[in-house]
Amino acid sequence: MTETPNRSASADILAKASRPWLLYFFAPFLLLSVTASLFAGHYGLFFCKLLGFGGLYLSIRWMERGIKESLRYEHAAIAKAPKIPWKIAGSLALFATVLFLGITTVEASWWESLIVASVTAGGALLYYGTDPVRDKLPRTTGDVNPEHLFRNLREAEERVAEIEKGARRIEDPELAEALGKTLHRAHAILETIRSDPRDIRVARKFLVVYLDGVADVIRQYHTVKAEQIDPPMRRRLIELLQEAARRFDEELERLRSNDLFELDVQIDALREQLKH
Repeated sequence: MTETPNRSASADILAKASRPWLLYFFAPFLLLSVTASLFAGHYGLFFCKLLGFGGLYLSIRWMERGIKESLRYEHAAIAKAPKIPWKIAGSLALFATVLFLGITTVEASWWESLIVASVTAGGALLYYGTDPVRDKLPRTTGDVNPEHLFRNLREAEERVAEIEKGARRIEDPELAEALGKTLHRAHAILETIRSDPRDIRVARKFLVVYLDGVADVIRQYHTVKAEQIDPPMRRRLIELLQEAARRFDEELERLRSNDLFELDVQIDALREQLKH
């Protein structure tokens, strides 16, 4: 199974890239200040700084989620815009935190605190960027309903993720290899659909029937104890997954044939236009 480690590595890279390190930089200093106020017996300051640290943590978490959503949006061929603008929410939390700390801990005037808070939150938003606001779709959507497309892709991706989770628990090398090939082809079909959403009409059987079938087989496989799987049953499982991989290959060919057919239609239409 070569796909799963690569995807895990990609997830780790995405997690590291989404960290708002600039905000993380201030957290240790604020935490030290909280600790110092506690040991000095300044309990009012301690309480205010502790609330400020909580606000900073909240802004970091929201900003981190917003950066992660934006990175996924940028790297995906097709993506739905986040429902919640997490970067803006993180910036507002940062604004409120700095304003609160300025008024309660350093005894600055409200307008000085307001200026510093506005500059801090605005700088963070300019540095990390704003949240995507529009759904990302290729130009070749045709008459496909975007909501229908996103729903089908989401369900298919969830099913593939479920199969991958089950695949990681398989200890039989030959069975794992057969399932790995099936998953590799499933990802290829999903990528084809993302690049040209019109293929969703052709690939509906793959999304509805084949993925559910493979998921059911893997689910049932894990409900049976390993010692209960005799050689004939094991061979049937491997042959079933190999058949699924062959069907997925046929689905890919159908999608490619559909693309070629549409290209031929466009070429013929262009020739007719050139004649006139």
